Amino acid sequence: MASTLLSPMVDYYNDEEELDSVEDDDDRSFRGRDSEEDTEDASETDLAKHDEDDYVEIKEQMYQDKLASLKRQLQQLQEGTLQEYQKRMKKLDQQYKERLRNAG
Repeated sequence: MASTLLSPMVDYYNDEEELDSVEDDDDRSFRGRDSEEDTEDASETDLAKHDEDDYVEIKEQMYQDKLASLKRQLQQLQEGTLQEYQKRMKKLDQQYKERLRNAG
């Protein structure tokens, strides 16, 4: 039964080489389309990876900048030169002196 199903195909392609060449052509055309799609996918993947690398690099730079800023502020605080610290200390000193006058 299986041989009768295959016989019309064999009759249509008289030569086995012709059948093989048709299959090879089909394989090449499919591979060509896959290759183009793979190239597009790879390009998109590379672009996404590049964007992600840029994002990570920018994020790391922002982190390093913030860390440096905080270290600078800590150093100024320890030296007593941090402007915010000086303003608060001045205000506290004024409040202290005012309370001493009111108490006396």
